[in-house]
Amino acid sequence: MRYIIAVLLATAGMNLMAANVQADESRSVNFMIFVKVQPNYEYDPIMFGNFSQFIDKMNGTRLLLLSHSARALSGDVINLQQDVLSDNESGGLDDVGVNCQLSFLYTGEARDTEYQLNGDCQIIGRFNGESTSLKAHIPDTDLPDAARGTDVWMEVYEDAKSGVAFYANVSKR
Repeated sequence: MRYIIAVLLATAGMNLMAANVQADESRSVNFMIFVKVQPNYEYDPIMFGNFSQFIDKMNGTRLLLLSHSARALSGDVINLQQDVLSDNESGGLDDVGVNCQLSFLYTGEARDTEYQLNGDCQIIGRFNGESTSLKAHIPDTDLPDAARGTDVWMEVYEDAKSGVAFYANVSKR
């Protein structure tokens, strides 16, 4: 009986240690989608600032989605869905929908860890008077880690025709 209790306690201790290791290795994946409201607006491939500073710098765009997926681990798939129905001027409904499946990976040792994001998104809606149905593929893209000192956002996708752009980074919190 003592042997069984000792094995159970040892197993519980290993599970707690594994949970602590996962918590230390986890990152928050931050993802934003914008659409241009001013046709001449130019997206920058690299932006600086925390969430609010970054959004404030995006004059000429409209924020469609902001996601903060906490405690993501390497190999996690992050599903983002958002759908907004609203009345339009002709008495019907307008639909703005976002559906993304993102894969988050990281490799390397503690200070040399490299973070990557890839995946697919579909966006439907009416933007700037045009109906849009966009299928976007995000290739493997290296992401900056805000925990290393500077909040940096990378543009991971841009569609010139629809004016849609995606930005992402990772952070410790």
